[in-house]
Amino acid sequence: MPLNRPDKEYAPAPGLAQRWASRYVQGYLRRQPALDSPDPHALKRARRWIIAWAALAGMISGTLIGGAEWFMREFATGHWEAMSLREQLPYWAGYLAVAGTITALEIGFLYWNALRGVANITRLAGLHYGQTDALEPDIQLTVHGVSRAALEYPSPGSLIYGVDPHAYLHGWRLTFRSLLYRLKISLSSFLLRLLLRRLLGRLTLRGFLPVLTGPLYAAWNAWIAARIIQEAYLQARGPALVKHLMKTLADSDEHTRRLVAQGVGELIMRNQHPHPNLVLLLARLLDSLTGKPQALEVDWPIALRDYAQLPAPARQTLLNTLTQAALLSGTYRGSRKKFLAEVFATCQTPLRNEDIKAQQRRLLSGQAP
Repeated sequence: MPLNRPDKEYAPAPGLAQRWASRYVQGYLRRQPALDSPDPHALKRARRWIIAWAALAGMISGTLIGGAEWFMREFATGHWEAMSLREQLPYWAGYLAVAGTITALEIGFLYWNALRGVANITRLAGLHYGQTDALEPDIQLTVHGVSRAALEYPSPGSLIYGVDPHAYLHGWRLTFRSLLYRLKISLSSFLLRLLLRRLLGRLTLRGFLPVLTGPLYAAWNAWIAARIIQEAYLQARGPALVKHLMKTLADSDEHTRRLVAQGVGELIMRNQHPHPNLVLLLARLLDSLTGKPQALEVDWPIALRDYAQLPAPARQTLLNTLTQAALLSGTYRGSRKKFLAEVFATCQTPLRNEDIKAQQRRLLSGQAP
């Protein structure tokens, strides 16, 4: 039985916004020829422009919103502090209408900037999407992934080849995380503005509100844009690097590939997110096994026991592959760092953090990890 396509496994039922975003990215990639290999200088310039536009939008938005409150307090009425809350309500209603309109326009621009940015970064990273690639599972998976990254969508909660990304996230934690993400998507910028207004409103700096809020909003937007672009770049590099990893595993025995698949499944659960690169790698690993199993049952304690018993060459292959898998799924810290520390300790091999960080720098700069 053929293995289910990784793009269908990752996004079995994409919503309207994701479908629209995916079509935008596909259209961009069809119009713009992809590079044969990543261009580090072009990637750096593109990242700077995307982050700069996001920061500029925040600067303008923050200055206008801060200026609106300053104008309301200083010029709309001459005795603001003496007014009761009921008397202030019409002014606050007008302020919130202005702030809400500016925020909506800013969020719309940020989504457009993010979508155009991830499409451009994907092209510069060397992802080829020709007229005949629309049904290519690897490419379609990446398009789904970068579209979700641009929209800041939470990770899909469905099983990935039998692996539950939320296996380590139960009960109230899962509910709280889902609620927090929904609030972040819909209200983060607007709530940030209200919070800063309240904090700064308690200071004796009301006249400096436009000066203070502009840079703060700019920094907030720049941080989000940088995070989105880095994630899009990692996903765009995924198909080529996963193909390279599978070539390095071609001479390995099936037992080693099964153990690598166990590690990838565990990494998906540790990350609490089915990263598209890990989904693709897991699909290729399962496809290389006898019988092409449709699902993977992760048994981490048994996998660790088998890791410790591997001969030296197979052990080194496993460590190299899982290191690259961890780097392809995000920054070397947190759950990924703990995962690799556990695997290396089990294999009785020193974990050289500086070497892994150097690999990550090469990967993020446009070179092979």
